[in-house]
Amino acid sequence: MVADTAAVVYWSGMVVLFFFWVYGIVSFAFDLRNKIIPGVLQYRRGRRKRKAEREREQEREEKEQQLY
Repeated sequence: MVADTAAVVYWSGMVVLFFFWVYGIVSFAFDLRNKIIPGVLQYRRGRRKRKAEREREQEREEKEQQLY
């Protein structure tokens, strides 16, 4: 009788721990999909845009210096 109770408590604990383990994995996957990946993509777009602006500015300055 005591062994049955201990087994039920043990397996109940394992189910609860497994639930939170799976919940953590799923939560991480959603965070990755909805926050981290879009943030990285936005950061990379911004860097490319700033680089292109810098190159245009440099070309404009070179043209201005050639005129003088």
